[in-house]
Amino acid sequence: MSPHASPPADAVPARELKQMHLESHLADASIKQRYVTTMFTVIAPRYDRFTRAFSYGMDRAWKRQLLSGMASRLPPAAQVIDLACGTGDLGMGLNRLLPQATVCGLDVTPAMVQRALALALEGGSPTRFAVADMMSLPYADGSLDGILIGYGVRNVPDPARALRECARVLRPGGVLGCLDFFRPESTWWRALFLGYLSGMGSLYGWWWHGHADVYRYIARSIDHFVSLPTWIGMLDEHGFTIEESARHLHGGVGLQLARRRPALA
Repeated sequence: MSPHASPPADAVPARELKQMHLESHLADASIKQRYVTTMFTVIAPRYDRFTRAFSYGMDRAWKRQLLSGMASRLPPAAQVIDLACGTGDLGMGLNRLLPQATVCGLDVTPAMVQRALALALEGGSPTRFAVADMMSLPYADGSLDGILIGYGVRNVPDPARALRECARVLRPGGVLGCLDFFRPESTWWRALFLGYLSGMGSLYGWWWHGHADVYRYIARSIDHFVSLPTWIGMLDEHGFTIEESARHLHGGVGLQLARRRPALA
């Protein structure tokens, strides 16, 4: 690189990330979002490639199942948001299944939204994208037909608050589709599962970014998250009835399609 060339877009966030202590940020809700936003700024250019490689392609099948279930439950002209949208594959995928739907992907990381916008323009997708925080959604009560969340709730500082926001903006009968990693209940499987994710994540982190914690974050964030049964209980507590649920990797990954119950009079 010449002396006058601009550094890579992720160079400054990468340096910032190396100065942050992973466990401290995961344990403190008041600073967790700063770590998560910085991390996703670093990985945005390679995010899609990483998720495919890291899951040995299983991620694609899980997302197809989620999108198929959402599309079968929504009206053709549904109003839908894709939370923690990343590079926008879920939102754009749903728009392909429901061409008349209005789908907007939201993410708290501007670099992810920029990447999603570029991919949407390249592919001619009508899906819109904007920067927004799922813990404070810019939508009126009961104004949406559906919400997609792919690997997003685990990353917010307060998952219960995010779920309350989802319940608030969904109309009664609206559909929530969620796919995420969860903390396995089995002690031996949790150790094996998180050990693999930690080891491989560290390897990819050093290889692609020169910093192990970039992807080791996945295992540590799962260990700080809830189990799949606990999450299903949280959905019920916040007014959702689960219509379809899938359990993958012995509870390490879960998928739910849930409908917002009408408020009690």
